[in-house]
Amino acid sequence: MSKLCRYFPVEMWCFILLTLLTGVLSSIRKGPSNYVKKVGDTVQLICKTDTNSCEGIDWTKMEGSQSGTAFYRSAYGQLNPKKFANYVVSSDARDGCIVTISNLSLTDSGVFTCSEERNQIEEKKNAVLLVIEASPCSPRVLDAEIAKGDSVSISCSVNLHSDYIKPSSVQLVWLNSNFSLRSIASNESASSNLTLPYSSKAEQNETLRFRCSLSLSVNQDGTLYDQSSPNIEICSFPTRTVLYPVTEIKFNENQEQFAKGETVLCKAEGHPPPAYEWKDKAGNVVSNEGSYTITEKSSPGDVFECTAKNSVKGVPYSTSKSLIVVTEFLETKALRKELSSASSPVTPTGLLVAIVGLLLYEI
Repeated sequence: MSKLCRYFPVEMWCFILLTLLTGVLSSIRKGPSNYVKKVGDTVQLICKTDTNSCEGIDWTKMEGSQSGTAFYRSAYGQLNPKKFANYVVSSDARDGCIVTISNLSLTDSGVFTCSEERNQIEEKKNAVLLVIEASPCSPRVLDAEIAKGDSVSISCSVNLHSDYIKPSSVQLVWLNSNFSLRSIASNESASSNLTLPYSSKAEQNETLRFRCSLSLSVNQDGTLYDQSSPNIEICSFPTRTVLYPVTEIKFNENQEQFAKGETVLCKAEGHPPPAYEWKDKAGNVVSNEGSYTITEKSSPGDVFECTAKNSVKGVPYSTSKSLIVVTEFLETKALRKELSSASSPVTPTGLLVAIVGLLLYEI
């Protein structure tokens, strides 16, 4: 508020009066945004102005409880180049006055203010810049092959330069592939260092994609940075699907007896996905597909065997299951369904189909 307003009983009316007399009190349309960045990153703090320039704009940085240190004044240009060597202030025809800070370090954390004074009225816009040092995931790389029962032990850590910015809370979270919570470490006292280990045994049918993320809240001299969701990624691992041996084979409808012309689906679980092989009673390979159609040349009593195979960490695994051809005609399948249904009596249609099949068989 203007120094002149001190002599007015109501400062609000003074403010309105000065607005009417001077027009636009400040050319600042929007202040810079809050950021959390990692060491080595680059950030741009943008002070949007009506003039689309740095005309009349001053920049200061406040570190902890210290008073602000000016590093740019419109009348003089950039100040203290030794301390702020990686700071570049420039005008942009679209955005206004921009501070670009490259190769960020922990000491670049602070509260940044862009300000302008017109007619003894100062307009200020603050923003928090928090620079964190994130260690690589430990270990740096997960095993290329993780099998069922293997132990998975990982860790991530982060360092905050709390001398300048003191978060009110800090939290690390391990998330899995569907972003559900796996493990959590929090420090309400907001120590500058926080480490989060995680350990588990790999489960069958599990997909592993671990990501360690940070959430925090900062309240610094009236400037609030609230990161309520853990979306500041510290480190992550690529996706790994847990390996496991082939499981028991199942045929369609859990049948073991089939007729000529029927297609049999041989199915087993496993990762890597199993390869299939069908053999006849003489041991000849008749198919390398998961499904097999019993040929017209087959006779009742013929046996076919399906084998599913995979390999986990170089160790081969396999499982087999056989089927028996019991009739020559696919039509008798209808009768088998009727007879196998405990809740339904044999229908006239089913019985007729069976009789026709038997008559044809005799012929």
